[in-house]
Amino acid sequence: MTKLHAIAAALPLAVALTVAPPAAAEGEVKSPLPGYVDGRGPTGPVELTIVSPKPDEVIPLAAEASGAGPGGGGAKGGEVSIRLELKNFELYRDEKTQTGQHVHIVLDNVRHFEQFDLTKAYVLRGIAKGTHTLRVFPARPWHESIKEPKAFATVTFHVGEKNGKYAPEAGAPLLTANAPQGKIPAAASAKLLFDFLVTGCTVAPEGTQDGCQVRYKLDDQPEVTVTTPGPFYWENVAPGKHRYIVALSRDGKLLPGPFNAPTLAFEIVGAAAPAAPAAPAAPAAPAAPATPAAGGGVPAP
Repeated sequence: MTKLHAIAAALPLAVALTVAPPAAAEGEVKSPLPGYVDGRGPTGPVELTIVSPKPDEVIPLAAEASGAGPGGGGAKGGEVSIRLELKNFELYRDEKTQTGQHVHIVLDNVRHFEQFDLTKAYVLRGIAKGTHTLRVFPARPWHESIKEPKAFATVTFHVGEKNGKYAPEAGAPLLTANAPQGKIPAAASAKLLFDFLVTGCTVAPEGTQDGCQVRYKLDDQPEVTVTTPGPFYWENVAPGKHRYIVALSRDGKLLPGPFNAPTLAFEIVGAAAPAAPAAPAAPAAPAAPATPAAGGGVPAP
């Protein structure tokens, strides 16, 4: 362990990390967080398929216009119609809480969009010229991702031309950061979901064959490495704006890829939430902060 990491390991971790218990395989799934309706299912192996856009499809680029769309293009940039098919996982929205099971749609490294009704296409407009990648996965009402082999789908397409900017290597280790993001009411912040998806390798301790590790750094807290796929919860996060970086590594070295070290932001708004109740039993402690090779640490957010 380097001197820097030895000092970091000795610092108190003000934001506690806890491991969530496994969700029920079927039937009703009780919401672990206030303000969210309970989950349902799945009713069998979950399978999500991207019907459109097609792999390597080139979508025409409309005339340039002022304003910026989600992909960084003008308001009349490329228009992408997203159609999905989902098996064995019910989507719904509760009228009272406006929460429910849905699909997360991630374009490149832009914050995810939510779709509750797959009978309609989800249309993204103003997409910049060049290569883009969509990643999609179903989620519980509280945004926890469904971690089944066929529940995650991805496609790389192009708008106007191919430039390879956002094109992960097929089959290579891929990190998809999920939560937290956006504005979160303080009343629901005693426990914050920390969730991600990893494909192309198995999240496991260092030295595991084909294994990889997920490392994160929240604000100025010490870097933490986790060696299981989660989900996890952060407790005692203060109100206000926060930034964190999450990265995919193997034996202390960051794994290459356009999405494997994103920086994300969220904000806790409103009055402070009461502290989370103590867990009935202490979960296994996360692995100590990684000791990467020179230059391999997670950069500060």
